[in-house]
Amino acid sequence: MRFANRVLLCALAIFVLAGIALGQTPRGEGDPRNLSPSVGTGGSEGGPTGLFTIYDGQTLRKGEFTFGFAYSNFDRDPGNVDITDWIATFNVGLNDHLELFYKTNAYRGIKVNNPQNLSSFYLPNTQGYFSSTLLGSGPAIILAPSGPNVGTLAGTAVFRPPFCPACAPTGALATYYSSGQPFVGFPFTGSLGPNFGVGPGARGTLFGFPGFSVTLGPPTTVGNRFGAADRFPGVGSPVGSILPGIVLATTTLPTTALTLPIIVPVTFTTAPSYLPDAPFVSRLYGESSFNNSVVGAKWRLTGPRNPFGFGFIPFYRWYSDKAKDATGFNQLQRGSGPGANFGDFGLVMFADARLSRSVNVSANLGYILNSNTFRLISGSRVLVRFGPLNM
Repeated sequence: MRFANRVLLCALAIFVLAGIALGQTPRGEGDPRNLSPSVGTGGSEGGPTGLFTIYDGQTLRKGEFTFGFAYSNFDRDPGNVDITDWIATFNVGLNDHLELFYKTNAYRGIKVNNPQNLSSFYLPNTQGYFSSTLLGSGPAIILAPSGPNVGTLAGTAVFRPPFCPACAPTGALATYYSSGQPFVGFPFTGSLGPNFGVGPGARGTLFGFPGFSVTLGPPTTVGNRFGAADRFPGVGSPVGSILPGIVLATTTLPTTALTLPIIVPVTFTTAPSYLPDAPFVSRLYGESSFNNSVVGAKWRLTGPRNPFGFGFIPFYRWYSDKAKDATGFNQLQRGSGPGANFGDFGLVMFADARLSRSVNVSANLGYILNSNTFRLISGSRVLVRFGPLNM
């Protein structure tokens, strides 16, 4: 009886598969391709059928489906960053014109070779190497701390000195290396900020915040989901976001009748410098898994026998790790992604032409509407993410 049930089950499966095959439009003899999912990464998203980062004009036919697992390694600047992604995909054809796809980033490894070029390495909970044994916070350009005693400096760009007391425990540079941002934990607001070389109660100096201790924040909450980011006094850059501007070189102004020698920045940015793929990465090497997912459809408008393929790919992308708490932000600092809370929307137009049995020409043009990174603790938009135009 058990054997008979298995025979009937096999017969039913054969019948269903035969029916699906009869419902498909056969592929032409001049098109011997075996369709596979695209890999994406580094800009374009993987998932729809295609080759590497290009979407072709074909779709899976009714009843066809594919599984995919791919490896991708690519480099990005600033920071001379090496990124390794392992991509998993699934596609299924609903009819001769429409396929659905799902893609996830199963594993990511990210190695930063030039951390001094990334704003994320200047955050208050991140330290860099001043030597083989000395760690501290590097110099940066930040939005001046806020508060009732700041005066005219509020809302302006200021130079934040480094913080590495062990780099110069005594001598002329001792104050300079003790004036920057001490190590504090996320979400930063209310934590001790830089003293700029002037402690509470010290007066009669040219710069600083005498009379009170500097604290970080609070951030504004006027940013929106797809527009400008909020401002983070004492932490972020003057143009907005939680990421500060970077300082790559300084020089020393000579002594004058009014001042002692002053160290000032000469090579710097007032806007943050970051990677769109991992804007908050602050580890020399970080790992994460299943950090983003994409679901979408590939819709071919021309007929299945037409040598010219044309259509659209709408998709939605969301992220597993977000800046809503210290644990989520820690994953973002491992390079898992931008952590946009609402997710991103993309639309790609594809076209291809079959020139011969062995030659196919494909072209893609798409735009991704990226949402901002949102910090649930304060309701602030941590970073504005510009939507890329992919070609």
